Formats: sequence, structure tokens, C-alpha cells
Amino acid sequence: MKVLLVDDHAICNLISQRTLERLGIAQEIHTALNGAEAINLFNKYFQGSQSLPDVILLDLNMPVMDGFEFLEAFKKLPLPNKEKLQIIIVTSSVNEEDMHKARRLGVTQYLNKPVSPDQLKKALYSNQEN
Repeated sequence: MKVLLVDDHAICNLISQRTLERLGIAQEIHTALNGAEAINLFNKYFQGSQSLPDVILLDLNMPVMDGFEFLEAFKKLPLPNKEKLQIIIVTSSVNEEDMHKARRLGVTQYLNKPVSPDQLKKALYSNQEN
């Protein structure tokens, strides 16, 4: 599984990366510190210098381009097989409105930080079944 971590806290990205490595479920992990960096990574995917991720773990509250702005921009990208790519929100926000908005934008999983390895594993494997 190829994973893109999008979180403005480098330490959160590091913890997620180490958790994924420890679980042995990610062969390739890339990171971005905000939604704009993540969108820029998709240019590399278009150019073929990197393969498209299977899963994006996305924070909502970030500077430059937040998670919702990323989701809106992502919807406009002309990616082949984009519907197969799973986006999982991993955030500190417990706001019901954020949860509903994320679902309206096609997000199937909404996890609150801190995420346990078991929660992450369950979310990733349930997404593979979809």
C-alpha cells in the first residue's frame, strides 16, 4: 500500500509513518505539510516520477491550504482511477459539522487524534474492502 500523509505537524507525520512501518502495511510513504504541498505532489504523479498513493491520511486544520480546501482541489484533478484512492481524515477536530462536511466531500473514514495503531489498521483495511 502507498500512503500520502498530509499534516502540518511534522511530528504527527513521523508518528503516522512509524506506526505504518511498524504495522507493516505501507510499502511507500510520502508526506506533505499542507494541502498545497499535497496537490503539488500530484504533479509528480502526473509526470510518472512517483506512483499514485492508495490512501491519503489528511489533517483538516493546516495553514496555506487546509484539508477541506485540499478535498475541493483534489476533486478537480483529472486523475485516472481517482475513485479508488481512499482519503481518511485524521484530525483533532471533533466538530460534528466538520464530520458531515468531510462525508459530503466523499471521505469515508474520520479519525480523531491521537489515533491508535488498531484504529489506523482497521480504517486502512476497511478502505481496502470498499
